[in-house]
Amino acid sequence: MSDWREDLKMLLAATEGGHRPKPEGPARVRGFISQVVVPAFEDLATELQEYGRDVEVEHSDRMGSIRVLNDGKEEFYYEVKVKAYRTKGFAFPVAPLRDPEGQTYRAEIHLRDRPLHQDVTNSTKEDLIRYFLHDYSRHLMWSL
Repeated sequence: MSDWREDLKMLLAATEGGHRPKPEGPARVRGFISQVVVPAFEDLATELQEYGRDVEVEHSDRMGSIRVLNDGKEEFYYEVKVKAYRTKGFAFPVAPLRDPEGQTYRAEIHLRDRPLHQDVTNSTKEDLIRYFLHDYSRHLMWSL
């Protein structure tokens, strides 16, 4: 964990003299899909196949998904999707993942039947695997 004092120092240093960092917006979240989400889902697919599941991993620059099949039927669907939100002003001079048009970008988890509205943009590969396992276990428990 980082010290919040260091975060504040970096935030204010980046905005001194009217200088603002270039907005990362969609590019950073899309990089997250290719560098974190897809490798996490591919690792999960390899392990799930060891337990007799058929697994499909799909991705584009705006989403990554894993579909788990058991005996040819879909058992679980999990997706991380880039979502853009129109935002109003912020109290802080720099809003991370915001583009010049005022859109804020997040990577969120979606199940087949609903979004979970869980922002995973700053998660690690291991975090994402744990989120998947948590949601998969809840699904299996309730679908018995």
